[in-house]
Amino acid sequence: MTELENTYSNSSSQDVSIDINALIDILLESKKLIISIASLFFVFAVINSLTLPNIYKSKASMSVLEAASRTGGGGGGILAGISNLGGLGLAQIGVKGPRYVNTVRSRGFFKYLTEGDKGFLPTLVAVEGYDDELKKTIFNPDVYDEVNKKWLEEKPHYLDAYLVYLGAVEILYHQERRIIDISAVNVSPLAAKEMLDSIIFEADGLLRKFDLERSAESLQYLTTAIPNTQQLAIRGAMNDLIMNQLENQMMAKIGPNYIVNIVDPPFVPLHKFSPNRTFMCVVTGLTGLVVGILFVLMRHFRHTKRKQALES
Repeated sequence: MTELENTYSNSSSQDVSIDINALIDILLESKKLIISIASLFFVFAVINSLTLPNIYKSKASMSVLEAASRTGGGGGGILAGISNLGGLGLAQIGVKGPRYVNTVRSRGFFKYLTEGDKGFLPTLVAVEGYDDELKKTIFNPDVYDEVNKKWLEEKPHYLDAYLVYLGAVEILYHQERRIIDISAVNVSPLAAKEMLDSIIFEADGLLRKFDLERSAESLQYLTTAIPNTQQLAIRGAMNDLIMNQLENQMMAKIGPNYIVNIVDPPFVPLHKFSPNRTFMCVVTGLTGLVVGILFVLMRHFRHTKRKQALES
């Protein structure tokens, strides 16, 4: 390395060192201002976090009650595909889980849920807190009269409430294990648990009702069509479909559960799910510190630039 290069390198290192030391000096001179800005952010975060209500999350897990479609001998294979495409084979492996999840997420089910369970909509949109001593959900007295079960304001339209529902309820289907995980959040831990109970019960009941009606229509059609069918193979296939629908009706009518079996039932959570007030305060305080440093540096360089402009 030449002497000129050594001189240039040493000069550059010295300039960088001087610049860093100068920046540190600038920050130290304005440390009170920086601390004041960071403290202002921190105090704002503390006040804001204290105004946020505690949110509680209740969870549940359910196994899917899958059953293989019945296929008989003879001409059963002829109409098997047609029956599945037409909705006649109602107990198909791998279908019930996604069907249940999509039902819970649908607008139609939410409307059915709010009409069947009159307390679900108030629990979703009109709850403001929870009395831990009385173990009781507190409703907003300006919105809903819990005693008389009356809305004091205009009842929310189900399409508007549906958006709140999507934000409060989460449901996932694990294909490999055939397990459905569902959770609900609310400012009341008791309300979160009650919401899950209602969703699980009503969704299972709705699908049971739909399948029974569809199966009854299928049986009515098949029993009417068999006498008019001359080919023995087709008649045998239709008899198999009738047996399949009878089996579906039997499975839908027996037992307390139709689509899902509760593995881990909903519970009343003891501890809040959110907000994380400590994290909010720390992050906001650090943000205030960075803002304070940037403000001091920008003010200094702007002042320096203006001074140089005046001197020139």
